[in-house]
Amino acid sequence: MKIPDNIFGKDREAELKKYLEESKRQPEVKEQPKPQINLEGFDKGDYIYLPNHNLYVSKQRTHFNEDWYKAHESLNSEGARMLNLREFADFLAILKNGNADFKRLYKEITEVRDPWRAEWLDASFKTLKNADQISYNHRIINGKLAPQNKEPLEACLMEDCKVDLGSFNKQGFPTTKGSDFDYWYPRDGAVAGFYAGSGGAGLDCDRGPRYSGSRDGGPVLGVRQARAKI
Repeated sequence: MKIPDNIFGKDREAELKKYLEESKRQPEVKEQPKPQINLEGFDKGDYIYLPNHNLYVSKQRTHFNEDWYKAHESLNSEGARMLNLREFADFLAILKNGNADFKRLYKEITEVRDPWRAEWLDASFKTLKNADQISYNHRIINGKLAPQNKEPLEACLMEDCKVDLGSFNKQGFPTTKGSDFDYWYPRDGAVAGFYAGSGGAGLDCDRGPRYSGSRDGGPVLGVRQARAKI
């Protein structure tokens, strides 16, 4: 067990003695195994398969009006997870270029109209000294939400604009302007989501993680379950 480097101005010797005594009484918490993610007990007809990610994605949003943290917790408790940006971009591409049913779902997600619709995505952002950083693939470990990936942002559009879905890079960010939908580039401390309403539709990387509200008194902000094929 690692001894703390500092004790925030308190008497170091006394605090160190107390720390060591408590560590003898309390066993070290070990990392819990990651939950098995599968489709057992679920109808595959309710999901769309993404072959390049070996992943089933729900056609419907669930867990309405939960903030970003709570949505992660809810999915984890059900053996599911949130889509990261690259997975979501591929999901939209399959819908856009698919059969009539797929195109209807693409329209439901991206069409500029009322009512307002929104869903959380698995990405958070920080502005560091030398680079912007993305964290994704968050999992609940020892009761805390932790990213499995932290990376500098790859070259992408860093302005609010309309984008081309076919230009998204491996992290799931657009690199070329286009006409598919709007894009709000990553800001420090924000998380990602996709939003559509009468005022516009697009990938929003400028959303606060604690937002969980509704509009017009109805549930609008949800999350889409993703389950790995096993």
